[in-house]
Amino acid sequence: MDHAESSLPVTPDDEPPGLPAHRVELFSDGVLGIAMTLLVLDLAVGEFETGNLSSALSHQRAPYVAFLISFVFIGVMWLNHYATFHQVRWVNTPVLWANLGVLLGAVVLPYPTAVLAAAFRDGNVADERTAITLYGLLAFAMGLSWAILFWIISRNPRLWSTPNSEPMWRRVTLWAGGGAFAYPVAIVLGLLTTPWVSVVLFFFLVLYRSTQASRINKASRQIRQQNARSTAVESGTAA
Repeated sequence: MDHAESSLPVTPDDEPPGLPAHRVELFSDGVLGIAMTLLVLDLAVGEFETGNLSSALSHQRAPYVAFLISFVFIGVMWLNHYATFHQVRWVNTPVLWANLGVLLGAVVLPYPTAVLAAAFRDGNVADERTAITLYGLLAFAMGLSWAILFWIISRNPRLWSTPNSEPMWRRVTLWAGGGAFAYPVAIVLGLLTTPWVSVVLFFFLVLYRSTQASRINKASRQIRQQNARSTAVESGTAA
């Protein structure tokens, strides 16, 4: 199929290339909402002697930090997911499977969060290193799943809601892949120094990923403006 032809928006007379994207959004919103809710199950005060509640709560600071990082992590996923599928009109089977890969990471995230919280609460360095490795590897897999999703979308112009969006999808694919490989680096730094270094880096990587939605929205606006200018020039030439 010619690229110029394939970049044209789908018209009502065309055969739909897949399911409407809003069906995936609705399903994914439910999954992400449940995953965020499950994170709170790991927060517990535990046993404490009368008059020592403040000490018991202070001892739980590691679970609080783990909960906060993972809650923001899934929240950023939801924002990025919304921005992504706002730029997609249709979804085909490969996109559906890739999206399930993204959601799988969110569903599993409460488990390494609980492991991370337990390890840092007990204070054993060996356990902390194991915990950051488990958490970081899952975050790495989640980042790769995003890159795969973007790559599949970039290869299917008929799915796009905005024509000529290939440069945007290529950029976000590389951006997501680069962010994914930052997690193994964070793991190694934590193993070589102190596990808390990895925890701090995990948080900053979540903040880094939080810019993905704004990047997509900004790039989409620029593409629409370029398309509008091109259409105006073509109309003026034809006149």
